[in-house]
This record gives sequence, structure tokens and C-alpha cells, in this order.
Amino acid sequence: MKSIGKYGEYRVLANLLELDIEVYQAININQPDFDLTAILSDNKVIRIQVKSTELHNKATNNAISRIDKNYDFLVVVIFEDQGMTRFFVMSKAEALLAKGTNKQLGVTQQRKKKSQVKSCLLVHEDEWSKIKNA
Repeated sequence: MKSIGKYGEYRVLANLLELDIEVYQAININQPDFDLTAILSDNKVIRIQVKSTELHNKATNNAISRIDKNYDFLVVVIFEDQGMTRFFVMSKAEALLAKGTNKQLGVTQQRKKKSQVKSCLLVHEDEWSKIKNA
């Protein structure tokens, strides 16, 4: 998919708007470490980094690099077959914990020649309340 990164950002932005969360695209020149800025009801500002990938591609683990940036939440967007999209919402601390001692955060794995989301991410699926209640 061309422009998978931007498409993922727009999908996350749309989901947050549907949850009545005020959200804007970050200005890359001034805010290079995150993609979206959410403003919660108490005027608290939340910085969101979005990373997108396709489940079925040539990569075996779809590793995400540079997750040590300055942001509050990481949303991993995984595009599957038949137009299905999955969202995994993690705080920065949760993302770093999932990465462990590895250089990158692997988000998928191959089992019996079939790609699947790593089990460490499953508990974060559709956990939009983490952002809403931050």
C-alpha cells in the first residue's frame, strides 16, 4: 500500500474524533517525534506516535524502530486482508516494555508460514480508553 504511514495516521485521527477526542496532525517541522496531538477535556495535551504496517508482507516481524522518541502514546496500525484494520494502543512505557532489550519492537511473527500479531500486543488492541482517560 502506498502512503501506508499517512493512511494509518488518518485512521487513528478518525477513530479519536469518533470518540469525541479533539485531535490534530502534528507539525513535522516543530514536532518531529509524534504524528498527532490530542487535547483532552481538561486541556491536557497528549502526543501520539503512529506506526503502520501490513500483516502480510515480506517482513517476518514488521519491526518498528525509534520508539524512544518524545511521545505519550504509540498506536500501531496493522492492515490485514479484506480491508481489516487493527489498532494497538500503548503508552510509551508499555511500548518500551514490549520492545524489551531488542533494538526494535517486532509487532508480527510467522507461525507455520502464516503471519500473525505478536501476543504481547494483543492486550493493547483497541484500548482507546488509555488515551481518553490519560
